[in-house]
Amino acid sequence: MRRTKRAQQTRRTRRQFTLLLAVALSAVLTMLTVAPAGAAGKPSRSNGAGNRVIFVHGFAPFGSHDCTKTFKAARKHFTNKKWKGNLLTFGYYTKNKNCSHNVTGSRDTSIKDVAKKFANYVSKNYTAKGIKVDVVAHSMGGLVVRAALHHTHKRTAGFPKKLYIEDVVTLGTPHAGITKSRVAFCGNTRQCKDLKPGSGFLKGLPGKMPSTTKNGNMSTDWTTISSYNDQTVSEDSGVAGTAKHEVQYKAGINHGQLITKTSGKHTGRIKHSGKWSKFSKRVSPVEQARLAVYYHSKT
Repeated sequence: MRRTKRAQQTRRTRRQFTLLLAVALSAVLTMLTVAPAGAAGKPSRSNGAGNRVIFVHGFAPFGSHDCTKTFKAARKHFTNKKWKGNLLTFGYYTKNKNCSHNVTGSRDTSIKDVAKKFANYVSKNYTAKGIKVDVVAHSMGGLVVRAALHHTHKRTAGFPKKLYIEDVVTLGTPHAGITKSRVAFCGNTRQCKDLKPGSGFLKGLPGKMPSTTKNGNMSTDWTTISSYNDQTVSEDSGVAGTAKHEVQYKAGINHGQLITKTSGKHTGRIKHSGKWSKFSKRVSPVEQARLAVYYHSKT
């Protein structure tokens, strides 16, 4: 009799254990179904060198870039300064070489179409996985990023629903168009037409750099950098459009050097809260860019 009761108790204990195990397994499966890998929420803003940095090149007069060569100095500088995140490159000409990610296109591909490809690349590979990135863009590349964020915020057809881009730095970007002396040199391609002052593409961009948190987007901190010695993009065009931080170098730094000058002290000034500082000795343009993507609220 005692053996029978003991056996019954043992069977009940086993059933209870099996039931509890099934409930626990069901809960785990439910969690995996509701929140799959990569479905993390919007990341918060913070200082640090852990973000992936995507370098975006500018217009190619001869139809292609070698991303490794174009950003060799800048990426080496970031590495020497102990940057921990991946230093990536994005290209948008079919004939490009050595880009971390390259999409098809030519100088007759509109800047808006390039922006769409860039936005979807960032969305698919990073935003959809809850990962934020920083962007450092040279010349026309800054317009690619500016248009990508603007049209994403606007929910323009073909653009993703949201982007997690924490910081953007543009170096020598023609936010108000290229200088008149360079229009003829640029040619009659679609991108050159987009770069002309007063073009329909430029008129379609808002005066303030896109940084809204609406529709699930992450707030983006912008720094625009220009040089008085830039023969392609004027010092005013390089900082046209309101950004939270604007930097101008007085002399000695040309268009190409804005993305290659990594050391030394250079005469420049910075604008905070709508007011320019006095000209004084500042860090190099590439170091300025590194500081801008490191800090989330100041440079």
